[in-house]
Amino acid sequence: MINFFALGLVTYLGGAVMQRTILFKLAYFFLLFHFIIKYYHYNIGKNLKISHYLKNDHLFYNEKIEVIIKIENNSFLPILWLKFKEFLPNKLTILEEQHLSYFKAGEKKEWQFNLKAKKRGFYKIGPLKWEIGDFLGYELTRGELKELEVYIYPKILNLEELGLASRLPFGNSKWPQPIYKDPYKTAGIREYQPADRLNQIHWKASAKTGELKSRQNESTVSIDTALVLNMSQEDYGLKFLERKTELAVTAAASMAYYLNRVGHSFKFLSNAVIEGTDWEEFNAYQQKINTKNESGERSGLEVEKSVNTLEAEADNVNKSNEIESDSAAAANFNSYLKLPSGSGDAHLQELLELLARVEISKADNFLNLLTDELDLAWGGTLIIFTDKDDSELIQVVENLLRRGYNIKIMILGDEVVHREYSYLPFTAPLSIHHLRRERDLHEG
Repeated sequence: MINFFALGLVTYLGGAVMQRTILFKLAYFFLLFHFIIKYYHYNIGKNLKISHYLKNDHLFYNEKIEVIIKIENNSFLPILWLKFKEFLPNKLTILEEQHLSYFKAGEKKEWQFNLKAKKRGFYKIGPLKWEIGDFLGYELTRGELKELEVYIYPKILNLEELGLASRLPFGNSKWPQPIYKDPYKTAGIREYQPADRLNQIHWKASAKTGELKSRQNESTVSIDTALVLNMSQEDYGLKFLERKTELAVTAAASMAYYLNRVGHSFKFLSNAVIEGTDWEEFNAYQQKINTKNESGERSGLEVEKSVNTLEAEADNVNKSNEIESDSAAAANFNSYLKLPSGSGDAHLQELLELLARVEISKADNFLNLLTDELDLAWGGTLIIFTDKDDSELIQVVENLLRRGYNIKIMILGDEVVHREYSYLPFTAPLSIHHLRRERDLHEG
């Protein structure tokens, strides 16, 4: 493309040397044309407003992602042509959204397009790149808007869809059978029985009536629960690997949803890796979770909102702990994800955001997670989501039973090996439940 500014200077020098008036006039024309075009682009760029946003950046599976682009020309000059292009995640669509349009002075336009939340994950929509041109194409003004971030949560299924009972003995709700007694909730007063403990005696009522009376406590469940998700490729094998691990994530999310609904607190542990992070970023990610939970704030797992921030935090962690790693170990590091115990909708959202990003790990470290990293109070319930109940797992589980835990194993594989535990009620110290569904493994 001809540079009219340079052409004007050359023509002007030629006119000065040759003393030709026509060359001076051409020089003025070229320079004037150049500065008019420059002013046009300056005025348009200064008065142009472009924005893109999501109606909702946290969605469940199969919901609609609505992306809105708004462009407003506040200049007194028309925009002869404006082209923009929105880059979309290739896991959600193979198309790119782009448009070419003309804007009158003061005109506003809005575009809306939809994507389907067809795969859980943490996605970035954008960047939105745009450019403006003049009628000769002499100059282009370009710009770029930062990426939009969206979480797509895992599927949430009813317990019946997972092959479990519609009600489980969790939470602070009344339970028809007196499995557990809540010492802090009194349902009434009854006659003293020889088997009653001293802390069950209602001393005020006994003094008033002259006879020993005991408290009648509500039959409730209020115990610590840990959800432990196995995402080791070594344990699942390659056959139907993705479908089985996706069902494991779905089952963990569904169980967490149920626990939250009945008002029960829970923690989460997994040997999964985080999509798009290496060893250093993973440690920064986990440190972010722990730091915010220790301070009593909602952790939110917002570290991924800025890649630069995440890398900076990773560098700080590396310097303080003198961590040594190489690129070969980045995809196969031996570490764990831990979400501390909590309850409520905010805590559930934290877990769903985390489950949206978990990926399969190549490290064979699930049994180490159970033996070395488990921090659960005596009498707590351990819900394990894994592919198979092999002898190594059962041996570890039996050791955990001696520590006073109640353990439920959710099997995603082809069959249950230790069938003697598969028909026991959920209230048994150890029970195994087969969650495999044919349509999840073989649907086209």
